[in-house]
Amino acid sequence: MIRKILIQTFICLIAAFALITGVNSEVDVIQKHAASFIDHMSVNYTKEDVKAAFANAANGLKALTDKTSDAVDVMTGKPIYGEPIDETFEGDEAPVYAVGGGKVTAVGENEEIGRYIKIKHGDQAESLYGNLGEIHVIASANVKKGQIIGIYKKNDDKDFYYSFKEF
Repeated sequence: MIRKILIQTFICLIAAFALITGVNSEVDVIQKHAASFIDHMSVNYTKEDVKAAFANAANGLKALTDKTSDAVDVMTGKPIYGEPIDETFEGDEAPVYAVGGGKVTAVGENEEIGRYIKIKHGDQAESLYGNLGEIHVIASANVKKGQIIGIYKKNDDKDFYYSFKEF
Protein backbone atom coordinates (compact mmCIF):
# COMPACT_ATOMS: atom_id res chain seq x y z
CA MET A 1 0.00 0.00 0.00
CA ILE A 2 2.75 2.47 0.96
CA ARG A 3 4.73 1.46 -2.13
CA LYS A 4 1.70 2.17 -4.34
CA ILE A 5 1.22 5.63 -2.80
CA LEU A 6 4.91 6.44 -3.23
CA ILE A 7 4.81 5.37 -6.88
CA GLN A 8 1.68 7.47 -7.52
CA THR A 9 3.27 10.47 -5.81
CA PHE A 10 6.43 10.04 -7.92
CA ILE A 11 4.37 9.84 -11.12
CA CYS A 12 2.48 13.02 -10.16
CA LEU A 13 5.76 14.81 -9.53
CA ILE A 14 7.10 13.70 -12.91
CA ALA A 15 3.88 14.86 -14.61
CA ALA A 16 4.08 18.25 -12.87
CA PHE A 17 7.74 18.62 -13.85
CA ALA A 18 6.95 17.66 -17.45
CA LEU A 19 4.08 20.14 -17.54
CA ILE A 20 6.20 22.99 -16.19
CA THR A 21 9.09 22.27 -18.53
CA GLY A 22 6.68 21.70 -21.42
CA VAL A 23 5.10 25.13 -21.09
CA ASN A 24 8.55 26.72 -21.04
CA SER A 25 9.89 24.50 -23.82
CA GLU A 26 11.30 25.81 -27.08
CA VAL A 27 9.71 22.86 -28.90
CA ASP A 28 6.35 23.78 -30.43
CA VAL A 29 4.81 20.30 -30.17
CA ILE A 30 5.62 20.06 -26.46
CA GLN A 31 4.32 23.58 -25.81
CA LYS A 32 1.12 22.79 -27.72
CA HIS A 33 0.39 19.62 -25.74
CA ALA A 34 1.24 21.23 -22.40
CA ALA A 35 -1.05 24.16 -23.20
CA SER A 36 -3.77 21.73 -24.31
CA PHE A 37 -3.49 19.88 -21.00
CA ILE A 38 -3.67 23.13 -19.01
CA ASP A 39 -6.74 24.21 -21.01
CA HIS A 40 -8.40 20.86 -20.33
CA MET A 41 -7.68 21.12 -16.60
CA SER A 42 -8.91 24.71 -16.33
CA VAL A 43 -12.18 23.87 -18.13
CA ASN A 44 -12.91 20.70 -16.14
CA TYR A 45 -11.56 21.57 -12.68
CA THR A 46 -11.78 24.61 -10.45
CA LYS A 47 -9.28 25.76 -7.83
CA GLU A 48 -11.69 24.42 -5.22
CA ASP A 49 -11.60 20.97 -6.88
CA VAL A 50 -7.80 20.95 -6.72
CA LYS A 51 -7.78 22.19 -3.11
CA ALA A 52 -10.32 19.50 -2.14
CA ALA A 53 -8.22 16.83 -3.85
CA PHE A 54 -5.12 17.92 -1.94
CA ALA A 55 -7.08 18.05 1.34
CA ASN A 56 -8.38 14.53 0.73
CA ALA A 57 -4.87 13.33 -0.09
CA ALA A 58 -3.50 14.93 3.09
CA ASN A 59 -6.24 13.32 5.20
CA GLY A 60 -5.57 9.99 3.51
CA LEU A 61 -1.86 10.20 4.24
CA LYS A 62 -2.52 11.08 7.89
CA ALA A 63 -4.90 8.13 8.20
CA LEU A 64 -2.28 5.93 6.56
CA THR A 65 0.41 6.95 9.07
CA ASP A 66 -2.03 6.33 11.95
CA LYS A 67 -2.86 2.88 10.60
CA THR A 68 0.83 2.11 10.01
CA SER A 69 1.60 3.06 13.61
CA ASP A 70 -1.25 0.83 14.79
CA ALA A 71 0.10 -2.04 12.66
CA VAL A 72 3.58 -1.65 14.15
CA ASP A 73 2.02 -1.75 17.63
CA VAL A 74 0.18 -4.97 16.77
CA MET A 75 3.19 -6.65 15.13
CA THR A 76 5.65 -5.79 17.87
CA GLY A 77 3.17 -6.23 20.68
CA LYS A 78 4.40 -2.98 22.19
CA PRO A 79 3.21 0.52 21.33
CA ILE A 80 5.64 3.10 20.06
CA TYR A 81 5.18 6.44 21.79
CA GLY A 82 5.89 9.84 20.30
CA GLU A 83 7.46 12.98 21.70
CA PRO A 84 5.38 15.32 23.88
CA ILE A 85 6.93 18.55 22.60
CA ASP A 86 9.32 19.73 19.92
CA GLU A 87 12.35 20.60 22.03
CA THR A 88 13.81 22.75 19.26
CA PHE A 89 10.80 25.08 19.14
CA GLU A 90 11.45 28.75 18.63
CA GLY A 91 9.38 31.53 20.09
CA ASP A 92 7.47 31.81 23.32
CA GLU A 93 5.15 28.83 23.01
CA ALA A 94 5.02 25.30 21.66
CA PRO A 95 2.25 22.77 21.08
CA VAL A 96 2.15 19.78 23.43
CA TYR A 97 1.27 16.44 21.82
CA ALA A 98 -0.25 13.27 23.24
CA VAL A 99 2.57 10.70 23.08
CA GLY A 100 0.05 7.94 22.45
CA GLY A 101 -3.65 7.33 22.10
CA GLY A 102 -5.62 7.06 25.31
CA LYS A 103 -8.07 8.62 27.71
CA VAL A 104 -7.54 11.87 29.61
CA THR A 105 -7.90 10.86 33.27
CA ALA A 106 -7.16 14.23 34.87
CA VAL A 107 -6.88 17.91 34.06
CA GLY A 108 -5.99 20.31 36.83
CA GLU A 109 -3.48 22.51 38.56
CA ASN A 110 -1.14 22.09 41.52
CA GLU A 111 1.85 23.88 43.04
CA GLU A 112 4.49 21.43 41.79
CA ILE A 113 3.67 21.14 38.08
CA GLY A 114 1.17 23.95 37.51
CA ARG A 115 -1.58 23.28 35.01
CA TYR A 116 -1.40 19.63 33.94
CA ILE A 117 -2.93 16.83 31.87
CA LYS A 118 -2.75 13.12 32.71
CA ILE A 119 -3.47 10.49 30.03
CA LYS A 120 -3.84 6.73 30.51
CA HIS A 121 -2.68 4.74 27.48
CA GLY A 122 -4.77 1.58 27.89
CA ASP A 123 -3.29 -0.92 30.30
CA GLN A 124 0.25 -0.20 29.12
CA ALA A 125 1.21 3.28 30.30
CA GLU A 126 0.38 6.72 31.65
CA SER A 127 1.75 10.14 30.70
CA LEU A 128 1.70 13.42 32.60
CA TYR A 129 2.28 16.86 31.06
CA GLY A 130 2.75 19.91 33.29
CA ASN A 131 3.44 23.64 33.47
CA LEU A 132 1.06 24.22 30.57
CA GLY A 133 -0.12 27.67 29.57
CA GLU A 134 -3.21 26.33 27.79
CA ILE A 135 -5.11 23.06 28.00
CA HIS A 136 -7.10 21.90 24.95
CA VAL A 137 -8.71 18.74 26.33
CA ILE A 138 -11.11 17.84 29.11
CA ALA A 139 -11.09 14.96 31.55
CA SER A 140 -12.58 11.75 30.11
CA ALA A 141 -11.78 12.82 26.51
CA ASN A 142 -10.21 10.27 24.18
CA VAL A 143 -7.07 11.47 22.39
CA LYS A 144 -5.02 10.16 19.49
CA LYS A 145 -1.26 9.90 19.29
CA GLY A 146 0.14 13.21 18.06
CA GLN A 147 -3.00 15.21 18.88
CA ILE A 148 -2.35 18.67 20.28
CA ILE A 149 -3.57 18.60 23.87
CA GLY A 150 -2.21 21.91 25.13
CA ILE A 151 0.32 24.70 24.78
CA TYR A 152 3.52 25.18 26.76
CA LYS A 153 4.37 28.83 27.18
CA LYS A 154 8.06 29.43 27.74
CA ASN A 155 8.60 30.86 31.20
CA ASP A 156 11.86 31.51 33.04
CA ASP A 157 10.36 30.16 36.26
CA LYS A 158 9.08 26.77 35.04
CA ASP A 159 10.28 24.29 32.47
CA PHE A 160 7.95 21.99 30.59
CA TYR A 161 7.15 18.99 32.81
CA TYR A 162 6.70 15.49 31.39
CA SER A 163 6.68 12.06 32.95
CA PHE A 164 5.88 8.65 31.51
CA LYS A 165 5.20 5.41 33.36
CA GLU A 166 4.86 1.98 31.79
CA PHE A 167 2.82 -0.54 33.74
